[in-house]
Amino acid sequence: MRSVWTKEREQSVIELCQALIRERSYSGKEGNVAETIMHAFAELGYDEVVVDEYGNVLGQIRGARPGKIILLDGHIDTVPVPDTSKWTHSPFGGELADCKIFGRGTSDIKGAVSAMISAAGFFAQDTPRDFAGEIVVSGVVHEECFEGIAARKISERIRPDYVVIGEASELNLKRGQRGRAEIVVETFGKPAHSANPRAGINAVYKMAALIREIGKLEAPTHPTLGEGILELTDIKSSPYPGASVVPD
Repeated sequence: MRSVWTKEREQSVIELCQALIRERSYSGKEGNVAETIMHAFAELGYDEVVVDEYGNVLGQIRGARPGKIILLDGHIDTVPVPDTSKWTHSPFGGELADCKIFGRGTSDIKGAVSAMISAAGFFAQDTPRDFAGEIVVSGVVHEECFEGIAARKISERIRPDYVVIGEASELNLKRGQRGRAEIVVETFGKPAHSANPRAGINAVYKMAALIREIGKLEAPTHPTLGEGILELTDIKSSPYPGASVVPD
């Protein structure tokens, strides 16, 4: 049986997305948005709602017959908003304009989380639960700063047979993940007073030269996964602050 799409259901998905956006949920402070999701699970008639020790929120719908478990997964934390004055719409307003919802986390990924919560609930209502297996929707915490750590607890608890992750994918199904590696590179110099830099060796200049060479490297490509990404994400010098010292 196929779920029925109505204007009322469309509006409910929009309103849920707006509600999630309006709850500021920086990494480690997702409690309010988790409460909003729990309320949505209850309204849609989910069979079980759980918040684990990390703060992940999970809603479970059980089919009438035994079968596979599918996990619909999305993180509910966002990166911060350093300067709200640079936004044309309030980052926590969830405003609907020009057929778009504006706000921090709309595409990364509260829009997808709203859609998955709603889709599973609508499916359960329309069948009604005349399907094999279980559907679990998870709202993951700490993804932006500790990707994969909190999500492991969900996999251990649910042990899903299939997982659909709601990250943006150009509206098509991505069937793989490029993986990730973090590499720490250090350069070493010799400290000296900044008034006499010739007595020292500036480690930052060495690093700058190295970064230029790294920037020339070509990332690998894959026929299914596409182009790889190679990007500098953080840089630090020591001592810091070191206004009077050549960094070593």
